[in-house]
Amino acid sequence: MKGRTLGKVSQRLGIPPEVLLNVPRIEVIGQLQLRLENHLGIEHYDSERVLIRVTGGYLKILGHQLVVGWIDHNELVLTGRVRQVTLQEGKL
Repeated sequence: MKGRTLGKVSQRLGIPPEVLLNVPRIEVIGQLQLRLENHLGIEHYDSERVLIRVTGGYLKILGHQLVVGWIDHNELVLTGRVRQVTLQEGKL
């Protein structure tokens, strides 16, 4: 689905576009917290670097004292000092 069509379908169904496409939705609160919806699992985790699989690639989070505060099949919350967030296409 392309921009306008996706918007119309999303609005008509009352569903956010990221849910229709199963793409990641990322919310960053300062350097303190990162919330991610529509993830496909954690590939690597330590207190300085986290790699998370998402549709079409992966999300790389760099920081200090990173801690997974919450995770379920759809949502993940990281706390700590988030320094850099990169969305990369392709496989690891």
